[in-house]
Amino acid sequence: MTIILTLLISYTILFLYALHKRDNSLVDVFWGFGFMIIAVFSFAQSDRGVVQYVMTALILLWGIRLTSHIGFRKVREGKEDPRYAKWREEWGSGWYFIIRSYLQVFLLQMVLMLVVAMPILVVNLDFQYILGGLSTLREFHPGVLLTVLLLWTAIALSGLVFETIADRQLREFMKIKKPGQIFTTGLYRYSRHPNYFGESVFWLGVSLIALPFSYLGLIGWVTITCLLLFVSWVPLQEARYEWRPEWEEYKRKTSVFVPWWTKN
Repeated sequence: MTIILTLLISYTILFLYALHKRDNSLVDVFWGFGFMIIAVFSFAQSDRGVVQYVMTALILLWGIRLTSHIGFRKVREGKEDPRYAKWREEWGSGWYFIIRSYLQVFLLQMVLMLVVAMPILVVNLDFQYILGGLSTLREFHPGVLLTVLLLWTAIALSGLVFETIADRQLREFMKIKKPGQIFTTGLYRYSRHPNYFGESVFWLGVSLIALPFSYLGLIGWVTITCLLLFVSWVPLQEARYEWRPEWEEYKRKTSVFVPWWTKN
């Protein structure tokens, strides 16, 4: 309850500040930081075992990277993201805009955050009796458990490294980009959205860590992957370049999500 209340207060303050600045895209900067709040608050209530330390450390690493990445990009651009600017235009002004922004942009993100953060809550608050989990895994020799934990941690870290490299490659390209040019080299040669693929892999590793506690832990990975693929990130990025000849050629040759060899 403390976590939900803290997030609600944080999102409300952020909403009021965004209203003042006329920039609802500030909510994106808070995405990673919100998970860090959940991780720290739930860790404070946990048994503080090895798994809890690993889970919390992973989320803090991921959160710091994402918050700084989006934050620095926000400072460079200095304007509202086109998605939110379009909604601002469509929703008009007055109370309708205020209420809809608060509910659809800020509170909805908070709810989605809590759903995606389920692996963190499962581990740190030990939800072993909710829907069960791979409880038999806990009966194995400590050495086996440590090996499995290291494997799942390696999966999460590989996803984090992958998306970090992809974001850096794209950022460097944007510095020298010519009008109408699209990025098709580096990791983007094998996937049109390698940064989002890395994000999905990170949450897969995190969710696997939570699996022995409760099957609810898998909700985090399933939710974030569905959001990436079908709701906002990938569809919106794809729509920006739709019907451009060079994009259609790149689209024909390159996997949309999972990295794969380019087609001839």
